[in-house]
Amino acid sequence: MEQTDMPLELRLAAVIHLLSSSALRGATFHKTEALRAHLRSVAGQDGLNPYLKSTLQEVLGGWEAVDCHPASISVDCLSLTAPGAHVH
Repeated sequence: MEQTDMPLELRLAAVIHLLSSSALRGATFHKTEALRAHLRSVAGQDGLNPYLKSTLQEVLGGWEAVDCHPASISVDCLSLTAPGAHVH
Protein backbone atom coordinates (compact mmCIF):
# COMPACT_ATOMS: atom_id res chain seq x y z
CA MET A 1 0.00 0.00 0.00
CA GLU A 2 1.53 3.27 -1.08
CA GLN A 3 1.40 6.24 1.27
CA THR A 4 0.50 9.32 -0.77
CA ASP A 5 0.76 11.74 2.14
CA MET A 6 4.37 11.07 3.14
CA PRO A 7 6.54 14.18 3.46
CA LEU A 8 9.30 14.60 0.89
CA GLU A 9 12.02 14.21 3.52
CA LEU A 10 10.59 10.87 4.67
CA ARG A 11 10.37 9.59 1.09
CA LEU A 12 13.98 10.62 0.43
CA ALA A 13 15.03 8.85 3.63
CA ALA A 14 13.23 5.72 2.39
CA VAL A 15 15.00 5.97 -0.98
CA ILE A 16 18.40 6.29 0.70
CA HIS A 17 17.67 3.40 3.04
CA LEU A 18 16.47 1.11 0.24
CA LEU A 19 19.44 2.00 -1.98
CA SER A 20 21.84 1.31 0.88
CA SER A 21 20.16 -1.97 1.79
CA SER A 22 20.20 -3.09 -1.84
CA ALA A 23 23.88 -2.20 -2.18
CA LEU A 24 24.87 -4.00 1.03
CA ARG A 25 22.59 -7.05 0.90
CA GLY A 26 21.37 -7.24 -2.67
CA ALA A 27 18.19 -6.16 -4.37
CA THR A 28 15.05 -8.16 -3.73
CA PHE A 29 11.65 -8.06 -5.40
CA HIS A 30 9.95 -6.20 -2.55
CA LYS A 31 12.79 -3.72 -1.92
CA THR A 32 12.90 -2.95 -5.63
CA GLU A 33 9.13 -2.41 -5.81
CA ALA A 34 9.21 -0.13 -2.75
CA LEU A 35 12.18 1.81 -4.13
CA ARG A 36 10.44 2.33 -7.47
CA ALA A 37 7.27 3.55 -5.76
CA HIS A 38 9.18 6.07 -3.64
CA LEU A 39 11.27 7.25 -6.59
CA ARG A 40 8.16 7.71 -8.76
CA SER A 41 6.47 9.73 -6.06
CA VAL A 42 9.46 11.96 -5.32
CA ALA A 43 10.39 12.48 -8.99
CA GLY A 44 6.80 13.47 -9.76
CA GLN A 45 6.59 16.21 -7.14
CA ASP A 46 6.25 19.80 -8.26
CA GLY A 47 8.77 22.42 -7.22
CA LEU A 48 11.83 20.16 -6.99
CA ASN A 49 15.22 21.47 -7.96
CA PRO A 50 15.56 20.54 -11.67
CA TYR A 51 18.89 18.78 -11.09
CA LEU A 52 17.43 16.69 -8.26
CA LYS A 53 14.38 15.86 -10.38
CA SER A 54 16.57 14.84 -13.33
CA THR A 55 18.76 12.66 -11.08
CA LEU A 56 15.74 10.97 -9.51
CA GLN A 57 14.28 10.27 -12.96
CA GLU A 58 17.58 8.76 -14.14
CA VAL A 59 17.85 6.59 -11.04
CA LEU A 60 14.24 5.48 -11.46
CA GLY A 61 14.96 4.54 -15.08
CA GLY A 62 17.78 2.29 -13.95
CA TRP A 63 15.65 0.63 -11.28
CA GLU A 64 12.75 0.18 -13.72
CA ALA A 65 15.10 -2.12 -15.69
CA VAL A 66 15.86 -4.33 -12.65
CA ASP A 67 14.02 -7.66 -12.69
CA CYS A 68 14.10 -9.49 -9.36
CA HIS A 69 12.53 -12.89 -8.87
CA PRO A 70 9.53 -12.63 -6.49
CA ALA A 71 11.18 -15.16 -4.16
CA SER A 72 14.52 -13.33 -4.02
CA ILE A 73 16.09 -12.86 -0.59
CA SER A 74 18.76 -10.59 0.88
CA VAL A 75 22.22 -11.97 1.50
CA ASP A 76 24.55 -11.19 4.38
CA CYS A 77 27.58 -9.36 2.97
CA LEU A 78 28.82 -8.12 6.34
CA SER A 79 32.20 -9.71 5.78
CA LEU A 80 32.58 -7.64 2.62
CA THR A 81 31.52 -4.38 4.24
CA ALA A 82 33.29 -4.67 7.58
CA PRO A 83 36.17 -2.25 8.24
CA GLY A 84 39.40 -3.62 6.87
CA ALA A 85 37.73 -5.90 4.30
CA HIS A 86 39.27 -5.59 0.86
CA VAL A 87 37.45 -6.56 -2.29
CA HIS A 88 39.09 -6.44 -5.69
